[in-house]
Amino acid sequence: MKHGFHKIGLSLMIALACLSLAACTPVVHEGASSAVQESQSLSSAESPHYPVTVTSMNSKGIMEEETFDRPPERVVAVWQNSIETLLALGVGDRIVAGMGIPNEKYLRPEYREQYEKIPYTSLQNLDMETITMMNPDLIVGWSSTFSPKVLRDTDYWHERGVHTYISADSSSKEPNKTVENEYRDILNMGKIFNREEKAEEIVNGMKEKIGKAQAEAKATGRHPRGLIVELQGKSLTVYGEKSLAGNILESMGGELLVPDSREISKEQLIELNPDALFVVVIEGNYDKADQVLSYFYNERAFDSVDCVKNHRISVLPLYSIYSAGVRMSDGIDYIGKGLYPDLFQDTRSFT
Repeated sequence: MKHGFHKIGLSLMIALACLSLAACTPVVHEGASSAVQESQSLSSAESPHYPVTVTSMNSKGIMEEETFDRPPERVVAVWQNSIETLLALGVGDRIVAGMGIPNEKYLRPEYREQYEKIPYTSLQNLDMETITMMNPDLIVGWSSTFSPKVLRDTDYWHERGVHTYISADSSSKEPNKTVENEYRDILNMGKIFNREEKAEEIVNGMKEKIGKAQAEAKATGRHPRGLIVELQGKSLTVYGEKSLAGNILESMGGELLVPDSREISKEQLIELNPDALFVVVIEGNYDKADQVLSYFYNERAFDSVDCVKNHRISVLPLYSIYSAGVRMSDGIDYIGKGLYPDLFQDTRSFT
């Protein structure tokens, strides 16, 4: 994570200075006054929907109720799931800072125009002082976002009248990462922003894909044997039954191999002989998918493994299987294609 891109310039610095003095003016692009008026009118029209209460996680890993009297209008969103879920719900104009995306090319094409309009975007986090000057009314992120070395804990922000929302699957206090947790996060965002219909549409689309896979497994009586790993030097880290990736695979009727293991060797992979192999890549390696695949296809020791012989090795970008939000749909597609090659479309491109 050594690179990022910044769009914060003189106009934003002036806006931030105004916020520190008056704390009353939103950061907007030049010529966007009509959009601000539209947003204000929309907030007024949405008022019958509020107040709404959702259950969210605090920094201690405890689920607690949080009530919103009005839709958030100045959102700081940290990590790809937070940003893209808001963009998918059509409230990208409420984001004043979006952090954690290595490059906009990894966004879905339909979200890029909205993303370009966010006043500040970067892979790295802004410092506390700058975020405070942005006068946010909601901060959405991972559990690690609300730590002493990043943006402090949730209590700090609540005491200052700022709402927070943590993706449950990002917390070590949540031992089981599940598709249901991701559904809940999307539906909660829909409720917070009065976009419930859109949120339900997104969730139902994912459920439909999983249901299609389940029906195939039931009809054929076959449960494809899948293994999910990440290359770590000479060893292979395993994503087991407590990971979101593992839960997706099992939800789709697949048999998750070595569900309780943390690490395996090359020899063990050969012995397991999976029908489908899924290899997770982190942000810095998104551009190296072909190299990752070549490692397995070119290793002579793997020539006898079924997933190699049948070309059923898939690369899983981290954004699709870790606190994924709306991009869990991509994770479902990648895993679905590996398990049921004739049932799911090819999804090689990381967009």
